[in-house]
Amino acid sequence: MPEMEKYSDFLERTGKFEKPELEIREEDFHPHAELGAKCCPDGTFRKFYGDTVVFELKHKAKEKMSVLIEELYEKVPECFSEKIDKSTLHMTLHDLSASDNIDEVAGDVFRNEVKLLEVLRENPVKDDTIKMKTNVVMNMVSKSLVMALVPCEEEDWDKLQELYALINKVKVCPYPFLTPHVTLAYFNTNGFSEKSVKKLKKIVAKMNESGFDVTLHTDKLYYQHFYSMNDYKNIFPLI
Repeated sequence: MPEMEKYSDFLERTGKFEKPELEIREEDFHPHAELGAKCCPDGTFRKFYGDTVVFELKHKAKEKMSVLIEELYEKVPECFSEKIDKSTLHMTLHDLSASDNIDEVAGDVFRNEVKLLEVLRENPVKDDTIKMKTNVVMNMVSKSLVMALVPCEEEDWDKLQELYALINKVKVCPYPFLTPHVTLAYFNTNGFSEKSVKKLKKIVAKMNESGFDVTLHTDKLYYQHFYSMNDYKNIFPLI
């Protein structure tokens, strides 16, 4: 089982890439090829299957994230695929399985669900809150634009890490560290022009001049199945 990351190490790691200025070169933008598994060339979401554990955002946080999303689609719609529905906005705690082929993932989803129930029986999740704050809107591996979140205090980070370690008992995450974020938009699979890149960078720089608090609640922590990046179903809460 991987060791839990210290709060100071988390801040040092994320500080290297969570910057106020959007890190996209001022040239024609081409997204990561893997984005094509989630989004079609016409911008619509493809069928994409799997399971995950997420914090569903409370209404106030969803509203604030939605304001940012609406601004992006109003000013630079050519940069993005289909708009994410406000009702699905969440912060992923731990990905479990994912595939564009339902037959490849169905067995894993079944096993993950059974294992998670076993883990929760032995390790009940308590009713608690984790205080976060927005950091920056950033490019996430050239697939999406996300709002990075940072725990307000070391205590909040430790709570998050304990929950992350709990889900690791179900399935160890393929990437070693948690980078808390809320996905705002998936990029256009066709890419976009240098002119649009410059417009997007200005918009994001302005967004990053201010921020807001986001409180995560364990009573909104869910095991979910998903069928596309805009279609998530709560299977059961973790408390």
